[in-house]
Amino acid sequence: MRRSLIAALLAAFLLAPAAPLHADSEQDRAREAVESGEVKPLKEILKAVRREVKGEVLDAQLREQGGGWLYRIKVLGDDGQVYDVGVDGASGRIVDVQGGG
Repeated sequence: MRRSLIAALLAAFLLAPAAPLHADSEQDRAREAVESGEVKPLKEILKAVRREVKGEVLDAQLREQGGGWLYRIKVLGDDGQVYDVGVDGASGRIVDVQGGG
């Protein structure tokens, strides 16, 4: 009985559809967008952010949004306030600054 259970489990495992080796995640798409030049690299984005908000960068994320790419940069300002800066990934233009109030 135990052998047949093991054989059945093995057969189910072998016949199950295989997961793709390279999942098309948002992170993969973001990396490809930067590598292709569609999105500016983080280094360039951080230069623009540091001109707008002086302080230490705490976090940086790149997300698809509205058919384009948006960087969200969290900064601990020199004034002790936390700022969330939105930057258009393609142009590098700051689109909004939240927090600090």
